[in-house]
Amino acid sequence: MKILDKYLLKTFLITFTMVFVILFFIFILQTVWLFIAELAGKDLDLIMVVKFLLFAMPRIIPLVLPLSVLLASIMTFGNLAENYEFAAMKSAGISLQRAMKSLIIFISILSVVAFFFANNVIPYAEYKFINFRKNIAQLKPALAIAEGQFNDVGIYNIKVNKKSGVNGNTLTGITIHEKPTNGDWSKTVIKAKNGKLISSEKSSTLQLVLNNGYYYEDVVPNKYEDRIKMPFAKSTFKNTSSTSIYQS
Repeated sequence: MKILDKYLLKTFLITFTMVFVILFFIFILQTVWLFIAELAGKDLDLIMVVKFLLFAMPRIIPLVLPLSVLLASIMTFGNLAENYEFAAMKSAGISLQRAMKSLIIFISILSVVAFFFANNVIPYAEYKFINFRKNIAQLKPALAIAEGQFNDVGIYNIKVNKKSGVNGNTLTGITIHEKPTNGDWSKTVIKAKNGKLISSEKSSTLQLVLNNGYYYEDVVPNKYEDRIKMPFAKSTFKNTSSTSIYQS
């Protein structure tokens, strides 16, 4: 009987491992797709990308594990039935329950391990995952903004033509569009020749210092007939102006 237990357990483990790796890879790709906006075009080095994926991996285990057990069981026992190995077991007087004894013990141990993993490892990994995403913007705030495209940052859409400096904090050719809120469709546009991003590890707010630009804002009068004139307010600044950008 030990030979049969070893044979069934070995067959199941090989199939389980193959299915688990394939499904895990698929779910990793899905995670990368969900957070592609935070990874693509942000000049992240390989170490930061690996850390990002490592902190995201534990959350995938509870999704992959049940599917792997189910598919491995179907494939293992289906292969045994196809090769008439179940018939050979019954002719030898071995019941299905006895043949599954080693697998039942393995699944029971796996369930206990999965419970402690979900109870201890996953919450810690989620904590590190969220903090890592925030630290990317705080320690390297320029990573939140990619060159040559509008970037959704807080209540603003920001576009820069070029980033320079040690950490890419010096920006050139800045265009800022403020998103309308509470049904207000007035447009607010800020343009500046250059600026600098300033951040702090103790705060989730990015400070954008702007130089040599102008501020444009639509004015919405209370009277409807005055709105046809499309009034607006415009001001220029040469000295430093500051804009707060709130990061999630």
